[in-house]
Order: sequence, then structure tokens, then C-alpha cells
Amino acid sequence: MSPTQYLMLELGLLMACPVITICALSTTPSSNRDWETWKTIHGKKYNSKKTEALRKGIWLQNLKKIKEHNEQQNSTFMMVMNSFGDLTRKEFAELFHIDERKAVPVNNQTREPMKARHFYRIPVSVDWRTAGYVTPPKNQGQCNSCWAFSATGVLEGQLFKKTGKLITLSEQNLIDCSRSHGAFGCNGGWSLNAFEYVYENGGIEAESTYAYTAKEGKSCKYNTSESVVSVSSYKTLPYGDEEALTRAVAEIGPIAVVIDAGLESWQFYSSGVYYDPRCRTNTFNHAVLVVGYGIQSGMKYYIVKNSWGQHWGQSGYILMARGRNNNCGIAGFPIYALV
Repeated sequence: MSPTQYLMLELGLLMACPVITICALSTTPSSNRDWETWKTIHGKKYNSKKTEALRKGIWLQNLKKIKEHNEQQNSTFMMVMNSFGDLTRKEFAELFHIDERKAVPVNNQTREPMKARHFYRIPVSVDWRTAGYVTPPKNQGQCNSCWAFSATGVLEGQLFKKTGKLITLSEQNLIDCSRSHGAFGCNGGWSLNAFEYVYENGGIEAESTYAYTAKEGKSCKYNTSESVVSVSSYKTLPYGDEEALTRAVAEIGPIAVVIDAGLESWQFYSSGVYYDPRCRTNTFNHAVLVVGYGIQSGMKYYIVKNSWGQHWGQSGYILMARGRNNNCGIAGFPIYALV
């Protein structure tokens, strides 16, 4: 977050301070040491003592919530204080543009009908990272471009499947050039918009030739001669069908999905299988990539690649509950493309 944004947040919090309980929190020598250590680890610096006091109050509140969660006996996952610890839930949502979206009509918008489901047995676990299909987790920054990252993840996997070459594709290409296909650049979109664009455009560039800037370009700079891969077809899966999603991951490769990532527990997830009964199945605010699935201590999960950098979660990944009534809507609108 830029110094200007922090200053704006400081002013807003100062105005609200009389009704915010964090402003009156006391600290102990231990919490002071932890705070200083956390600042050092994450390179945190503040413009003024007032700003730091406000940020520390938020940090203490978040630390309390994390400890309370981790002490719960029935929780399937753990939380940890990370680099987002000095942000309120609202600020965090604004930072990553986690806006709420209801169902979007993608099920009938497909370039090729789904084939009849096969009934042969699929593997107990799949991890496409170990097979070379998946590039390292990236960081979308302050651009609401998660849809582009989930789309390139699918295409990177399919390109590797076809050629044996793992090439990092350009999200910026999608952000700058797919508005005519329904996307809104850094103001959001859906993986479907990205696949439609690449299909109609006839290709997409690599990150190396069309670099990510975390902001919208003034014009589309796509160069046909730099195209790396094109889309031959794209398909959606049945709404809310986790069996279909699991089978597609096993048979096709990484699959783009949309989820509800609006809970505080997502902000500080660190390990374990993420299951939160408060997570909604009909509200979607974030796009991610399912790169595999498995079972841990009797709990089924999906391996999900996020786009918030490698310092979040399990080095940029999260294990999300599988077979628990479509928790967080993970099987709401799965979609993939073929190349």
C-alpha cells in the first residue's frame, strides 16, 4: 500500500477513533517486542507516530482473533500473522478489490458442449505442480485482475500439456485488451472473458514480452508476432458439481474457479484444510486456480493457487475443503480452455 493510501487511511481512522475499540488497546512488553519484530520482518514503516499507533491497534486486534481461532478445537486450519496484519478486514478487501458478485450466467456460454462424463476411476490425489503444469504463484497487486491470473493458469497448464514447455503468460495482455469481451481490466472480470478474448484474438503473449504493471494500460499493445498460444475451445462445468470439478482436474489439468474469499479467516490462512461454515456458496468475489486435490487426515481438499504473492498462505497456495457442500462456492462456475 502506498504512503498516500496509508495517509488517507490514517485520516479516516482518526476521524473514527472515538468509536473504534482498537484505539484504546493497551500493550504489554511481549506484544511490543512482537510488534517490532513483525515490522522488521515485513519492512513496515509509518509516516507518523499516530499512524503507527493506529496500525498497531489493528494489528493487536488481528493477533487476538488469530490466537482465538487457533485455540479452537474443531478448526481444520490454522491462521498466522502475515504482512496484512495492520489492515482491517475492510481495508484488506479494498486492497485486493474483493467485491461481492452474485451468480454470473456462464454455464450456457461455452464454445464446445461438455462431453459425456466418463465413469472410470480417477486417482485418489492429483497435484499438477509436480508434473510441471504450474508456474509459481504471482502477485496481482492493487489491480482487480484475479480473473486474468486464473485464466493464464489454465492456459499455462494446457500449453505445457501440449508442448512440454512451461511459459509464464501475460495477464497484462488480458487486462489491456479484453474489454470488448466483457472484462473491465483492473475493475474486474471473469476467466470466461479472458478465454473468449484469446479465442477471438487468436493468441496471447508471454509475460516476458508483455510485462505486468498492476494497472490498466492506455491501449492494447498485443503483438501478433509475439503470440505464444491460442485457444481452440473453452468449456464450463455443471454449476456446483464438485464431482465434475474433481474429475476435470484429474483429466484436464488446472481449472479456473470463482469463490467467496470475503472472510477474515482467508486473510490470515496459513495451513491445514480451509473450511469455514460461514463461507457462502452463492456469492463470488475472487478467482483462483485449482491445480490438484487430495486427502489430509481424512479431510478431502482442493489445492488452490492464489494471486496474492508467495508470502500468503502456503507459499501462495491454500488447501480448500472438498466434498463439504461446495464450501465457498468453489464448484460454482468452474471453467477451462483447451489450446
